[in-house]
Amino acid sequence: MFVSDLRDCVECLSYEEYEQQIQSVICSGLDNEIQLYMRESKDRWSTDYPCTLSILIKGRQAVVNYFSEGNEEMSASIGDLDREDDVRWQIGENDYSVAGYQILSLEKAMQCALQFFWRQDKPTCIAWEAL
Repeated sequence: MFVSDLRDCVECLSYEEYEQQIQSVICSGLDNEIQLYMRESKDRWSTDYPCTLSILIKGRQAVVNYFSEGNEEMSASIGDLDREDDVRWQIGENDYSVAGYQILSLEKAMQCALQFFWRQDKPTCIAWEAL
């Protein structure tokens, strides 16, 4: 499994290695964007994208997005906050606008990431909305 963030891309060959890498990135205290996927795309300009779990981290909060292979299914997390406002996050050089109700805890984001290792499918530990 590949763990790619704003600093590095690491291939994790075991669950233990993957879990340790995810924990170090999520618990670092740094704003980050993490991409998790099982295989690299054949060519970076290809539309044959691998199934991906994306986690945006801002402070102690996160938003999780799921993209099936080829982006046939795209979903965003439904968080544990009752917020109706949109929030602007700057992570690295990128600006994001996220719906307040999509924000969840880092603990929930971690659960999603760990579940994704075993089945590269939309994690069942949180609620989702279609994009």
